[in-house]
Amino acid sequence: MWWLTRVRSHSMAPTLTDGQLVLTRSLRPAHAVGRGDLVVLDSPVEPNQHLVKRVVGLPGEKVTFDAGQVSIDGRPLPEPYASPSVFRGEYDVPPGHFLVLGDNRDLSSDSRSWSHPYTPRAAIRGRLLRH
Repeated sequence: MWWLTRVRSHSMAPTLTDGQLVLTRSLRPAHAVGRGDLVVLDSPVEPNQHLVKRVVGLPGEKVTFDAGQVSIDGRPLPEPYASPSVFRGEYDVPPGHFLVLGDNRDLSSDSRSWSHPYTPRAAIRGRLLRH
């Protein structure tokens, strides 16, 4: 199934802009979710709301942030789409969960700022088509 998703924040800039409509494809539980996918997920902070974020950390990975550089299991992750960030931290992504971020890193409410940082696979509703 396909639908249009309206981006409702600046957290994905410059990749996506506030108010932009993007074509989204439904993801059934059996569909794989990969690093770099732009996904629509249930908001962990606002009931009945959806967010658009980028999948960065996959189940079982250690994701480290060090002043703008993201590393996965100790290997730097090239992210030409992301804005520079001053954030530092480390996350161990549990099985069946993902770490999701906005591309506009220092202006995004995402896994780094949520009380429950890991997004369960069941909360990911769709994948945006490449723009």
